[in-house]
Amino acid sequence: MQHLHDDALTLLALGEEATDEERAHLEACPRCSADLGSFRRVVSAARLAGTANEDDDASTAGTTDGTGQVFTLQAPDSAVWESIHRELNLDEELRPDPLSAPASTVTSANTPSSTASTGSGSPVAYLDAVRRRRRRTGPWLAAAAAAVVVAAAGTWGALGALDSNPEPVAIASVELSPLASYSDTGRAVVDELPDGKRELVVTSSSDAAQGYREVWLLAPDATSMVSLGTMDGTEGHFVLPQDLDLSKYPVVDISDEPYDGDPAHSGDSILRGQLDL
Repeated sequence: MQHLHDDALTLLALGEEATDEERAHLEACPRCSADLGSFRRVVSAARLAGTANEDDDASTAGTTDGTGQVFTLQAPDSAVWESIHRELNLDEELRPDPLSAPASTVTSANTPSSTASTGSGSPVAYLDAVRRRRRRTGPWLAAAAAAVVVAAAGTWGALGALDSNPEPVAIASVELSPLASYSDTGRAVVDELPDGKRELVVTSSSDAAQGYREVWLLAPDATSMVSLGTMDGTEGHFVLPQDLDLSKYPVVDISDEPYDGDPAHSGDSILRGQLDL
């Protein structure tokens, strides 16, 4: 399927009347329909920012992300358009900032006056006038769209970041049980972080110890182990080495370590449990 060009979608988003062919394609093509919706949201945000910037009592405007939370929009300085004009090497007639033009400048193709200017009220004459206007004003509107995108890019980028910010995913967990004469309770969870790293989060009901608490990962038979670090307070976060195989070290252990300078496990475990992988 031949999709609509971005230039055509930009013109439609800015208010151009769709041709019969374009309208039929948009009805049958989910991709182009979704792209047009995205373009229209950017245009709406930029126009809202421009309207608010002209208000004597307010220089910013708000829009929502669909959850009711309001984000502030602000029109860019005219220097932004000057940079666009220079980088794209546009004609001199396009030098005025399009965002400073009245909204009717870019939406007049939808107004009844466009039909009247053709000298005929017939649909055929109206469509012919629109097509002529599109050929004549296409470069200007495409350039204006560039400014619109720049105006709203910061805001929509922030919204996109909010929508795409994933939460850590728990990939293993265990309830920790007390050993020997201890009565603490606890829990250990292995989270996969958005960047692909793994983090062990350990919590306990108490932080009491004769010395200091150290967190370990043990082999099931406790013949080998890996120290992750000390635990201050009742919660600890430990990033796991990338090459650590949890299936070989699935047992989470919190030990009471004396201040004797010996890095080996003291043999005095407070809490322990095997991860459910």
